[in-house]
Amino acid sequence: MRPPRKRTTKKQIARDAQIGPDFFSHILWGRRACPHPVAVRLEEVTGIKKDIWTSKHPKELRNIVEEYIYSE
Repeated sequence: MRPPRKRTTKKQIARDAQIGPDFFSHILWGRRACPHPVAVRLEEVTGIKKDIWTSKHPKELRNIVEEYIYSE
């Protein structure tokens, strides 16, 4: 049996992807595009495909990230 995954935060995702939390927020709200190298690191951290980070509408992207954060 696998131990439950520790709950994460957007700040922790940003830290793990080696970007600032403000920059991560700008990506999630559509104020900044997600550069390909950042998308690759975010995929490594979250498992959310890099294409989603670079192509989804900000509202859809926020929903996907929220689902990731609150999933078990």
